[in-house]
Amino acid sequence: MKDYWLAKLISSVREVDSRKRLQKSIYLLQRSGCPLQFSYIFHYYGPYSFELAGLIDQLDGAHIIKETPEQLSNSVVRYRSKITPRGRKALAKFEKSRIGGDLKSQISKFIKPFKTLNQKDPGLLELAATTSYFYRGRWAEAQKQTVIFKKLPRNDSKLKQALELAKDFKPSG
Repeated sequence: MKDYWLAKLISSVREVDSRKRLQKSIYLLQRSGCPLQFSYIFHYYGPYSFELAGLIDQLDGAHIIKETPEQLSNSVVRYRSKITPRGRKALAKFEKSRIGGDLKSQISKFIKPFKTLNQKDPGLLELAATTSYFYRGRWAEAQKQTVIFKKLPRNDSKLKQALELAKDFKPSG
């Protein structure tokens, strides 16, 4: 189920330009009710899922998605992800089944928000996901925790944008 949904989300865009973007986008979607249910820990760059990272590797190994490494510096590599032709065929075939059709209908309402997140600045996504992670019923407190954790000035220009983005993907329930 998670493999289908992740492949479906990735197939909805030309490419996802980094694992960081994918991690933060999936986290925000999940917080707003997307049924993926990956477990997350808090990491220096905000919420991180080892489970999601492993599934990305599995989908790449199965040639459902293609991850292309891009060397940014001696120690930094960014991975671009996109669906492969084999992946598109597998999705189409699966969606013809009853279970596949049901899963497609469940994930379909998250396609547009995923496309929106895929266009956002990765730094903004990181701040929004971090703020959402700290949210416990009060956005002001979540924003304060983000400022402290990220060592940001309170008037950081991206902080207000990140708060608004986090609110757009407010926790469900």
